[in-house]
Amino acid sequence: MDFAFTPEQTAFRMELRAWLRDNLPAGWGGTFQGPEDPHENAEFRRAWDRKIYEAGYNAVHWPKEYGGRELSIFHTLIVSEELGRVAAPEPFNTAGTETAGPLLMGAGTDAQKARFLPRIAAVEDIWCQGFTEPEAGSDLSSLKTRAVRDGDAWVIEGRKIWTSHAREADWCVLLARTDPDARTSGALTVFAVPMHTPGIEVRPLRQITGRADFNEILFDNARIPADSPIGAVNDGWRVANQSVARERTLIRLYRQARFQNEFEHVFRAAMTRRRGAGVVADDADFQQQAAEIFAMLRIFRIQNLRLLSRLEAGETVGAEASFLRLLWTEARQKIGQLGLDVLGEDAVLNDGETCGEGRFQDVYFSSRADTIVAGTAQIQRNIVAERILGLPR
Repeated sequence: MDFAFTPEQTAFRMELRAWLRDNLPAGWGGTFQGPEDPHENAEFRRAWDRKIYEAGYNAVHWPKEYGGRELSIFHTLIVSEELGRVAAPEPFNTAGTETAGPLLMGAGTDAQKARFLPRIAAVEDIWCQGFTEPEAGSDLSSLKTRAVRDGDAWVIEGRKIWTSHAREADWCVLLARTDPDARTSGALTVFAVPMHTPGIEVRPLRQITGRADFNEILFDNARIPADSPIGAVNDGWRVANQSVARERTLIRLYRQARFQNEFEHVFRAAMTRRRGAGVVADDADFQQQAAEIFAMLRIFRIQNLRLLSRLEAGETVGAEASFLRLLWTEARQKIGQLGLDVLGEDAVLNDGETCGEGRFQDVYFSSRADTIVAGTAQIQRNIVAERILGLPR
């Protein structure tokens, strides 16, 4: 497989790189990683997403009628790589551009596409994803949130958990059971739910990082319009699975380059920090760990390119996305641990001359959950073993 970019794609990369050089937020990097107040930080990141859209770099592979530029999916990869390369503010509306957007394009009506997609691309509407529940995480087919048809409305009852940006979201792409008596995946439906609907309550969940990036959503007799389903009623399992596979391929494009940025940060520090008679980089244990991470990141990128090639060709991506997700989550944890080992006490400082190193405390803490959220590492291994390697249960 040829992994080279075309001259046009390379020129696009250089154009974007120049734009980023001139437009990154003032003071970004090092001592400034955005406002500390959660609401202000959300508005800061939303404004950055909006600036990217206005410059023509958001959802670039989407059709023009929906706010994109009708470029290839590899142009989206380039945008993600360049944003990650400079560790730019992390994209805010990923549930819109990487989950709801592809789901709507694949299963939505023409009216839904026209209504929602341009506003997602323009960052006018923020979306969250309501799939996971307290007792249904890796096995979404066992979810209990119900949607019952009542005249010209659907009535939602249930709970969702670990939902990013639910407090800021305007809409939720919700997976709910539409046949309460059936306990199979064939009784699920995907809905577009207005988050300001009466009967919806959002509760923040504080993490070990000190932030509350995730939320619990409670639905108590929440009534939504009859035309809210995305795709056919009771076909939500197929619709959601297509979205999840695509999400696992697209959603980490940005982080692929950001992880490389973090790894290179650690490696540069290891080249200068003293340990014994030499520097940390001379240590055989460090060299072994660094070589393993380097190999994982290279495989991560190559696998990304393979799967993107399939998406570009109109093919679907299935179990292979689980391998990709398994790879990046474990690589991130290794980067966080290595960062703490190399940087020592500087890795936990949040002020002073070395506070730029403090990013690795957050990398370490946040990466602890990476092998759990959106399907545990154990579940991903089972999927790879059974569906790719053909091993028995």
